[in-house]
Amino acid sequence: MEIKFYTKQEAANILGFHARTIERYLLSGKLKGARLGKSWRISEDDLNTFYNTVKEETAKNIEERNKGGADNGKQ
Repeated sequence: MEIKFYTKQEAANILGFHARTIERYLLSGKLKGARLGKSWRISEDDLNTFYNTVKEETAKNIEERNKGGADNGKQ
């Protein structure tokens, strides 16, 4: 089985993020990747895991924000 790897820029294009944002995620450890000299390589599996995690976190944040209904911020 062949493992597919992406560069930081390719991952950014796939996810719709800026390459610098991807680099911040890599440096923080939120996105797994391997540094090869000055370049990064991200496996397809790690990119999919990151995408699913971000998707779940976003859905959770939206749900929490909408819990208050129409009277959010009103007294």
